[in-house]
Amino acid sequence: MSLMHSYARLSFFGIVAIVLLRFGVGYHFYMEGASKVRAGNFESEGFLKAAEGPLASQFHNLIWDYEGKIRLDRDGLKKRFRDAAAQTKEHFKLTDQQTKPLEKLRDAYLDKIDEAFAEGYDDIEKYWVNVKRLDAIEDEQVWNEVSSLNGQMRKVDKDSRAAVADTLATVDAIWTQYERRLNGTPNREQFTAAGPYRFQRPGEGVMTTRLVDQIIPIFDMSIGILLMIGLLTPVASALGALFLLSVVLSQMPGYAGTAPTYFQAVECLSLLVLMATDAGRYAGLDFIPWAWWNRKPKTVMIKPA
Repeated sequence: MSLMHSYARLSFFGIVAIVLLRFGVGYHFYMEGASKVRAGNFESEGFLKAAEGPLASQFHNLIWDYEGKIRLDRDGLKKRFRDAAAQTKEHFKLTDQQTKPLEKLRDAYLDKIDEAFAEGYDDIEKYWVNVKRLDAIEDEQVWNEVSSLNGQMRKVDKDSRAAVADTLATVDAIWTQYERRLNGTPNREQFTAAGPYRFQRPGEGVMTTRLVDQIIPIFDMSIGILLMIGLLTPVASALGALFLLSVVLSQMPGYAGTAPTYFQAVECLSLLVLMATDAGRYAGLDFIPWAWWNRKPKTVMIKPA
């Protein structure tokens, strides 16, 4: 056995450390996912909104209507709600008798929109003033090249969106509730035949925060379980590391206003260690396929003296 090969072998305490690291990281992932499932209100939007750095726009694109221009256009919003009522009637093939309650429902939610906009009137007006101001200076080279001016522009944008956050949240709640109430207008036979009506959000892609919010808790729990039992450890470790890397990149180190992501970076490196060492072979289920693969004794060629 060569000296280098001897150094490459793990000691007993090294194996124990690898097993403990695998179980500890797996337990953390599992508890993060389980707590999100128990709470039932996990939302990734706030985290994605806070993304900073050169990749920030990629994270922001996951948020439907990130800038709020669709939801803060009252006339356009009310038109969408009217169209949704008409589409619901067509979707479920409602009778004239069923249409009257639908129209009352539509009018009630149009009033809700007016109330929401009345409560946030000043902030909404200021928001649109800032939108026009930022649109006018966005293409000016000096604002993009001078860091202080660029930072000022971003601060104005962030502050104006923060001021209308309550109105946006109210509109989101009204939108979701309206969709649910629209699906309550048909009878059971009509609903079964047509399926649920979806009040489509314009410009919403496939990968959005709503899908992310459903995936992340299950993803965390799955990675955690696989690591704890030592099954498919290289794959689970690689996926977990990529996820944590995306968290670190969303708060790019060195950029102003970023939140610290040291813990995520360290755990990402830990997962890379688990992946590289195939840690599931030690006190894990990955030992079974590894032992099967290496079941045949290797032939050793002995050179004649």
